[in-house]
Amino acid sequence: MSISFKHPPFKSFCKKHRFSYDEEKGTFMLSPHFPHPSWIEIDLTQIKKNISVIRQHIGEALYCLPVKANAYGHGLKTVAKTAEEAGVDYIAVAHLSEGIVLRQANIRIPILVLGAIHEDQIVDLMNFNLEFTISSEFKANLVAEHCKKRKQKCAIHLEVDTGMQRTGVRSASAPKLFNHVKNLGCFEIKGIYSHLATADQPEDPFALKQIELFSTLLKDPVFEGTSLIRHMANSGGTAFFKQAHFDMVRPTLMTLGYVPSSAPDNLNAIKPCLSVKTKVSYFKVVEEGVGISYGHSHVTKKKTRIVTIPIGYGDGYRRSLSNKGSVLIRGKKFPIVGTICMDQLMVDVGDEEVRVGDEVVLIGKQGGEEISLQEIAKLCDTNAYEILCAFNDRLPRRYF
Repeated sequence: MSISFKHPPFKSFCKKHRFSYDEEKGTFMLSPHFPHPSWIEIDLTQIKKNISVIRQHIGEALYCLPVKANAYGHGLKTVAKTAEEAGVDYIAVAHLSEGIVLRQANIRIPILVLGAIHEDQIVDLMNFNLEFTISSEFKANLVAEHCKKRKQKCAIHLEVDTGMQRTGVRSASAPKLFNHVKNLGCFEIKGIYSHLATADQPEDPFALKQIELFSTLLKDPVFEGTSLIRHMANSGGTAFFKQAHFDMVRPTLMTLGYVPSSAPDNLNAIKPCLSVKTKVSYFKVVEEGVGISYGHSHVTKKKTRIVTIPIGYGDGYRRSLSNKGSVLIRGKKFPIVGTICMDQLMVDVGDEEVRVGDEVVLIGKQGGEEISLQEIAKLCDTNAYEILCAFNDRLPRRYF
């Protein structure tokens, strides 16, 4: 429901009573009084602190923050705006659609589209002033046709494959591609980059091999006298391989608070900024020998108290945590029992006093206890990236 108001007292009243004001339309929107009982909390101040710590670590290198996949579940627009306020030099995205969202959100700093482009995206890439990746003469020629029609140049970066075997021109072919793109006369070649495949441990031999290959390529005479932004380092590369910093780094996971193990001491001030929380929605006493949830994958060993939590795999909380994960309630850790459902899960609280409405932490801290993202990822036999990206928009983000 939408009602228009013109006077400030009405605005104040509606905000107090959980209406939202649409400044563009001049209307207040009636907000639901009972939002989703589960949510994600994100500390934007901590993101800015993390950026500051990384800034000191990288010295004169430029700072590019990739915010693809909804900023790893943290919120695309909000994280990008926070990073821009904190002074990062570049934002990177995976696809055109993410770049458009950020331009429409008034993000003004350069935005680089890292993913391979398609012909039907070229016009919008140009319209929204997005820098994008070229990795082949074929794609360069497609873009050049549009540039000539519009009498407009495009800002691009060349991607070089040094060992990821994903996208990017082979290192041996990169000088030829650079010359081809330059001779087309339609491009402002802003940078050249590659991506590390195995940089999560210091002195990783394959990472060192990739860095050496990229460094050797950049010494080719074709690149002499150019002012290309050279970039390669992800979070692991930023933490462990200073020789991979070149002119710019791209440390998303570290910016969000997750530092690789064995990282240098000067990065210890980096902390996670995300917590996943909910509330106890139901309570019951269950007798010994009773099966819990679908398939009765857990059977109670004694009379106990079972509480229901309103979050499940439909929100992105992994079903593989069934009978393995745990939650925090009143500062204590309790096990998840039974199969996690699409919208709910069950927790065995034993003889402890727990009430409906109590806050539950699934990732984060409560009292002196913590459930870390790394702990969750290990239980799911995956990495932190996948856990974060799984949380969907059904869970509201609350920013502080």
